[in-house]
Amino acid sequence: MARRSDSAQAVWHKKFLELVRPEIPDYVGIPYDKWDNPATWWHNPINHSSLRLSQQGHKTLMTTDIDHYRFKLTAKVLPKTFVQLERYFTSPYYIINASSIIVYGETEAMMIALHANNLQQYLDNQSQ
Repeated sequence: MARRSDSAQAVWHKKFLELVRPEIPDYVGIPYDKWDNPATWWHNPINHSSLRLSQQGHKTLMTTDIDHYRFKLTAKVLPKTFVQLERYFTSPYYIINASSIIVYGETEAMMIALHANNLQQYLDNQSQ
């Protein structure tokens, strides 16, 4: 399935490229530009609606002044949490470990904070 320009990854990737893309001189022989390769940004580049960032994508964004919100979660991330994150999150996120997450969207960050850093409770409420 071809990547569509209106897929979630493509929309966010375009926003991020405007902020982080370095000025690269025209060198001959560069096979591709790593900034354009979705596999370097997204944890699951095959699912075009997945907004989970890879480690490289997260590190790149941390070098910019993009707003991000870090949460120490009160409940551990479960396997069903990953499925729910793919389904309900509309902004990029990076899972640091089983009890920490970084969110790049204000809406989701506010909702996690309102649920007292209980990501699972927020996602369960979204599914009802």
